[in-house]
Amino acid sequence: MSSAKPDKLRVEQAKRDGHLTVPLMISVQPGRDKEVEQALERLGATVESRDRRIGYLRAEMPVDKVEDAYLITGVSKVDLDEPLGNKLPEP
Repeated sequence: MSSAKPDKLRVEQAKRDGHLTVPLMISVQPGRDKEVEQALERLGATVESRDRRIGYLRAEMPVDKVEDAYLITGVSKVDLDEPLGNKLPEP
């Protein structure tokens, strides 16, 4: 399990603000990149960038699945970035 959970208050705020997804910065244990990337995709995330040399992924994660990201085997840390422009359309 991860050493750091995403900030629950920020995740809840993103939900209240109508965000469908939030960007996550994920540190991956050496050699687990592909496994973690596939697990994230199964949760509905879109991996936007990766740097295997330093064990880093950036993914756009459905806001209701954020907490599942830090339960993935091979994830060492999950940080929540500020949500950007993915709100539900205003009525």
